[in-house]
Amino acid sequence: MKFVNPRNAPPSTSRIPYWDENKPAGLDGSIPPAKVLNDTQDEILKVITEAGLTPDPNDPTQLWQALQALIASIVAGESPSIEVPPGSISMFAAAGAPTGWLKCNGQAVSRIAYADLFAAIGTSWGAGDAVTTFNVPDFRGEFLRGFDDGRGIDAGRAFGTWQDYATARPQNDTVQRVDPATGNPVTLQQAGVGQPPATNPSEVGFVRASKTGERIVTGDFDPGGGSNPYVDIVNVVTGDAETRPRNRAVLYIIKT
Repeated sequence: MKFVNPRNAPPSTSRIPYWDENKPAGLDGSIPPAKVLNDTQDEILKVITEAGLTPDPNDPTQLWQALQALIASIVAGESPSIEVPPGSISMFAAAGAPTGWLKCNGQAVSRIAYADLFAAIGTSWGAGDAVTTFNVPDFRGEFLRGFDDGRGIDAGRAFGTWQDYATARPQNDTVQRVDPATGNPVTLQQAGVGQPPATNPSEVGFVRASKTGERIVTGDFDPGGGSNPYVDIVNVVTGDAETRPRNRAVLYIIKT
């Protein structure tokens, strides 16, 4: 609810309190515009109807009754109805969408039957047949990311666009050289810098000697000048088809 300034107040963008008439000082009282009374009544009626009461012009206690009913429902663990705007996205812990919601599966739906949803999202997620239908978002198997909206963290993205998976580039490629006589590491170097690279530099990564997928390659370089070869422990590329955190599959739904 917005505060409405008196009708005869000077123009201002800030709040101006109402004042009383002062005849000796030649000051007229403030004049309330119709919006003040209309908005106040609308606010009160909203509370009364949300509590399940029918407005009665002859009952001056209805606001109090409504407040008591709403407080009692909250104490009892119930929640008063909350208006969810069309186009709102939520996660749901079941495989089917509840009443008033649709699955976010990219389906084309009627522009007439779902007029409120169409007014909210338009054809942002697909124009359907471009005449009678439009598409809801398809979030199956996807993680959602906040729209950059000019911040520069995920620059160059338009609202609603899809982005493929990616892995950040490593800072450098490393190889660990091991002295076969002692089993101790000799140095941790950047491949190809300072000392000869491993046998196959394209397979060099960060060394994790206990992980499956690594292999041992015999080298031919002895930094001490001797003939004793050193051993390179090289990390071979392993992993899955995508990079992802631990997760659970839930259903994305959209309010109609």
